[in-house]
Amino acid sequence: MSTNDFTPRQLNADNFADRWQPRPDSRSKARGEQHYPTDELAWPGLLHGRILRSPFPHAQITGINVDAARELPGVHAVVTAADIPGDSHYGIVFRDQPVFCTDHVRYLGDALAAVAAETPEIAAHALSLIEVQYTELPVLGDPAAALADGAPPLHPGGNLLDSSLLEHGDVEAAFKACAFVVEGRYSTPRQMHVFMETEGGVAVPDNQGGLTFRVGCQSGHRDREQLASILDLPLDKVRVIGLATGGGFGGKDELTMQPAAGLLALRTGRPVRIHFDRRESTIAGIKRHPVELVARTGCDAQGNILAHQLHAVLDTGAYATLGPAVLTNLTDHAAAPLYRIPNVKVTGQLVYTNNSVAGAFRGFGGNQATFAVESQLDKLAAAAGLHPAELRKRNLRTPDDAGVEGQTQQQPCDPRLLLDAALASPLWENATESDHRRWLTGVGMALGAQGNGLGNGLPDSGGARLHLSAAGRIELAFGFIEYGQGVIAAVEHLACEYLGCAPDDLDIRLGDSSGPDSGPTSASRSSVIAVEALRRLQPQWRAALQDIAGRHADDLAPGRGGLCTPSGDLRISYAKLAKMAAQRPVLKVHFDFPTGPDSTPRGRYLQLLIASVARVAVDRLTGRVRVLQLHHITAGGKVIHPPSYLGQIEGAAVMGMGMALLEDVPMQDGQFLLDNLDAYLIPTLADAPEQRVDVIEAILGGDSYPVRGIGELGIEAISPALIAAIENATGVRMHSLPVRPTTLLTAMQEQHP
Repeated sequence: MSTNDFTPRQLNADNFADRWQPRPDSRSKARGEQHYPTDELAWPGLLHGRILRSPFPHAQITGINVDAARELPGVHAVVTAADIPGDSHYGIVFRDQPVFCTDHVRYLGDALAAVAAETPEIAAHALSLIEVQYTELPVLGDPAAALADGAPPLHPGGNLLDSSLLEHGDVEAAFKACAFVVEGRYSTPRQMHVFMETEGGVAVPDNQGGLTFRVGCQSGHRDREQLASILDLPLDKVRVIGLATGGGFGGKDELTMQPAAGLLALRTGRPVRIHFDRRESTIAGIKRHPVELVARTGCDAQGNILAHQLHAVLDTGAYATLGPAVLTNLTDHAAAPLYRIPNVKVTGQLVYTNNSVAGAFRGFGGNQATFAVESQLDKLAAAAGLHPAELRKRNLRTPDDAGVEGQTQQQPCDPRLLLDAALASPLWENATESDHRRWLTGVGMALGAQGNGLGNGLPDSGGARLHLSAAGRIELAFGFIEYGQGVIAAVEHLACEYLGCAPDDLDIRLGDSSGPDSGPTSASRSSVIAVEALRRLQPQWRAALQDIAGRHADDLAPGRGGLCTPSGDLRISYAKLAKMAAQRPVLKVHFDFPTGPDSTPRGRYLQLLIASVARVAVDRLTGRVRVLQLHHITAGGKVIHPPSYLGQIEGAAVMGMGMALLEDVPMQDGQFLLDNLDAYLIPTLADAPEQRVDVIEAILGGDSYPVRGIGELGIEAISPALIAAIENATGVRMHSLPVRPTTLLTAMQEQHP
């Protein structure tokens, strides 16, 4: 492999013309023909469901009466906890969240009952007729209150859900040897996913005691297991079909409306649709963990980092969902995994409060930690009199170095390549300038790393099924969900590459729990699973088709339309092969996600890298920040579908802009200070800057795992890059996200009276 293989190339249609194809679902989306969970309205006998939620963030339930709601004309069912035949709680890690509360509510989104009625309006009116008596309890509005002596326990185990420790060396001794030490306190916001389509779907009885859920979700198989347990049904009586969904980003990883819809459908024997409006999604939906971080980092006189210490406190809200896994990933990133630091101590606390539930969100805790770590490096460079890039260069790990826990990792390339490319970015030209004395411009950069897979030895496997149909169609099935990230485009391209077929030969089936279990559509793992599955299926598929063809087929191989000669001439079509077959092939594979050679896996084995460079303008009069340009250099393996890759990096960066500059769900005493998009600001097309993405496709060590999932990579380093650019423009370093114009303006005025 030559040095040129690791030279970044700009990702555009000219450089990737051979792979630059429209997504297979682009035409149906552009024409408004794509079917989403929102469109599940045509079922005969469809009923409309609504969920009653607590008006208090913390209270004892002393009584509930649903009689008036049940007697309302047009109401077909009202269900409470007493109507649950199976497990009364759910949760991916710990089943601590009640389907319906019985004696205790812990946040405003807690569910108490659900109604199915002829119309949405009747269902809403029925909710207003349900009488619930409460006795309010003290509200734990932040982690400090929840951890204070005498705080009421929100769960039997107390309010500390989980803690973490990652440590090596002796940090206290190392700090004494440092020539320069910097400290920082950082905070990141409670961010909403703001998917275009809110949580929803329909539960349909099959008249044989079973249910089919047609919903927006991220893991049909995992949802099926939890739903079967709640509904007390055998697994084969529950089917979950994850429809093409209008956005996920982690917010649909956990169950949402499915338990209530399933209970109502079983009770009525009719399809029941529940779809959250935006206010309900805001209150009941998952958020990004707000995090408080305190960091201390030191280096010697030559700029070699000797010690790094960080403590993080995460507000996980009322229930666990994926909070423990988020804490683990945050801890890994908080240990500065890109840098060789001999003495590190990272601690974390995951705390129950009476706030909105926090869980999976693109970045999964890594980007919050990277904001603090990269900010610390900028501050340390300033203290040591070094350029921020020079400090990084002196301390970057090499691909031969072990990870922060001594684990084996597969880095795509030397991270210095990305640092050098970032320093060569054209955004540095005229980095600081004043436009008519009002707008100050600046440029900043940051580095980031992300891993693929669930990591840390958690059960993580996937599979696929390949079938030749009676009509001669190649049916390829995965359990992934297409929720806008472009997995259908990746699967189509990979299938054509590995199976030799044309797109028109394929029927791709995704997201059905009656098919193969590919694992959750999260942790940027789908592309890796798809490549490995097709790599394993490829020789089996060729052998199966050649076996059908019989004599004289040894020189034929699967190609466009059927078995073809080495020159590409079609000899036997897939339709003919289907008719010839005594038994048409059905091939299945299932395997573990790659975790590396270590006996005890730590962190994530497959790594990706990014350098983000940002150019901003800051208004001297208002403190408003405009992002003018972004330049990303990525090392994420082979680009399967260039438009999807570009969209993922650019989209994640804009989402990161929102976290850095605009988005927050403030809460006070467990109450939402905003509950809709009229007050919650997100970046729009008017805010989206010009972006450039350069890619390094080569992977060190060959092609064992040539493809990585890049869905989270673009958000990893964007916040610290923007903060560095703001400091470059104004001389002010911000430590709390989002950067509010009034706060920045005040700091600018204090810096330059």
